Amino acid sequence: MQNINNQKNIAEETGLDFQSYVELPNNNPLVIVAPDLKIVYCNEAFHSSFGLEIGQELFLMKSNPEFLYLLKGFSSSHYKNITLEINLSSDNNDYLNNYSVSIERIVIRSIQYFVLIIESLENRKKIEQKINSLHNALDRGNVPIIILDHDHRVTYATRSFEELIGKDIDSIYNHYLCDVINEVFDDKDIKSLESAMANFLHWKKVIPHSQKRPTQFWEYNLNPVKGGEDYPESYILLANNLTEHIEQSKMIERSERKQKMIINNISDLLLIVESTNNSVLFENANDNFCQIFGIDKNKIYSLRIEEFIPEELVDLIYKSMRALSKQNTPYFEFSYKHADYRQYTCKITRTNEPERNSAIHIITMKDITEEILSRDKLKKAIVKEIQLNKMKSDFLANMSHEIRTPFNAVVGFSEIIDESIETGNIEIIRELMDSMKEVLDRALNLFMNITEVSIIESGDIEFDMVDLNCNQILRNVYHNIYSEAEKKKLKFILELAEEECIIEIDWVKLEKVIHSLVDNSIKYTNSGEVQLASRLIDNKVEIIISDTGVGIEQAQVERLLKPFTQEVEGYTRPFEGAGLGLTIAYRLTELMGGTFEIRSQKNIGTTITIVFPLSK
Repeated sequence: MQNINNQKNIAEETGLDFQSYVELPNNNPLVIVAPDLKIVYCNEAFHSSFGLEIGQELFLMKSNPEFLYLLKGFSSSHYKNITLEINLSSDNNDYLNNYSVSIERIVIRSIQYFVLIIESLENRKKIEQKINSLHNALDRGNVPIIILDHDHRVTYATRSFEELIGKDIDSIYNHYLCDVINEVFDDKDIKSLESAMANFLHWKKVIPHSQKRPTQFWEYNLNPVKGGEDYPESYILLANNLTEHIEQSKMIERSERKQKMIINNISDLLLIVESTNNSVLFENANDNFCQIFGIDKNKIYSLRIEEFIPEELVDLIYKSMRALSKQNTPYFEFSYKHADYRQYTCKITRTNEPERNSAIHIITMKDITEEILSRDKLKKAIVKEIQLNKMKSDFLANMSHEIRTPFNAVVGFSEIIDESIETGNIEIIRELMDSMKEVLDRALNLFMNITEVSIIESGDIEFDMVDLNCNQILRNVYHNIYSEAEKKKLKFILELAEEECIIEIDWVKLEKVIHSLVDNSIKYTNSGEVQLASRLIDNKVEIIISDTGVGIEQAQVERLLKPFTQEVEGYTRPFEGAGLGLTIAYRLTELMGGTFEIRSQKNIGTTITIVFPLSK
């Protein structure tokens, strides 16, 4: 209340009213005195520090005597302001402390007053220490910072920034920023930075420092700082070394590229999934897997595998996961057959992810289709090799028998002929000569068949194709071989189609085929009949040779069409022959454009049907 009354008295005496003045917090002590050093105004900081109020004399301050003399001397001088250091004692402390006092002369209504702003040197020292500490922290923390004024000139730079751009503070202080960094930034980046500063905008850019070896990457951040009435706008440019981060990113990227390359270069199908909470989610796959299953792995990341692979494979994967978990083995194998009939052998392995409470499963699928086919081919080749070896053995046995038999007969006949000549028995000699001719004809026929089979198998056989009525050939064969059937008391039937059965054929070779087949029917039929017939059906001519002979097992038909085979092999077989007739007939029929079919039942009979297209 006393202070308010003093304020009113001063206002009445001087005409100055400070009641409306609003004081900012934490101000330094401030006092306004008249020439007679009477206080006309003081702020709360002054009052609380020195215990003086408005209307009191400044002489009451506890200070060294020189201060008051200096103040009186300043009032009589022509200086506008002065700053000096004095010793003062605050109201709360009887000891004299160092203060800095700024005195400024002002004139109000032709009366001069003195404005004293008192600042504790100890507080100033603390502030300076804070500033120095901040500066040291920035320098020692190696944080590159530049502070710019509103004109984009450098007002402050840390030592680390000086080292970064290779310039000291003396050479960059009060210089335009763009002139300072022109050796580090390129023209495009400088223009971008100038535009940001002109528009008072935040700016950020990663700049490679290629002048350093190896190249370093620094991120520059420009932060505009808004000013107030007494402080204009400014800028802070901060640099952050991202070299290690970028190198790590590049390393990770290279690692990912290598991983991707390795995954995609695996020839087997590869699927990586993550199992968590009873779900199996897609993680990755190589290109071969994506191609086989027609998927785009960029679109199915973290999707359930049920959504993009077949149900059968999904079931196998789930079962394999459960088996892998129960058996506690490093891997588990299973087989899978794809819809395109590709066969795969699959292997699944597991690695746990404790942090995610999940597990990563890697499924590799090896295509063994070709391997299975090769194995099957190998099995067939082995069987064929065994068959060929048996055929070779059979051939040698047959040839040995077939050649030795007639020549043994010739030797026997020769001995008998010698004896007959001595006795003069001409009739026996004649009979033996007929038998010898028959034996030699059989041997000659054997050699001719062997030669013909060799020619057929080599592909060097030639045909003289003509259009003819096959019925004519059938008649010739019927008449030429009728006597053989009559000897065995067989019924030999010829039934020819009424129409002309004109086919394009090699006459000689077709007659040989029909003769060989009819001869076989007669040889293997002990009773009953042999029939030779032709018929015209759907522009095709069918030639049928049927009998009521011993017949053969239908399963043996394909084997009998190969050379040197009979249904019963070895020396105990019931019929003579090298087993070449059926083979020659079958191969000649095919080479002349016909089809050859055998239907037979054991002890019932055999029917052979040869079909040729009707000639145009």
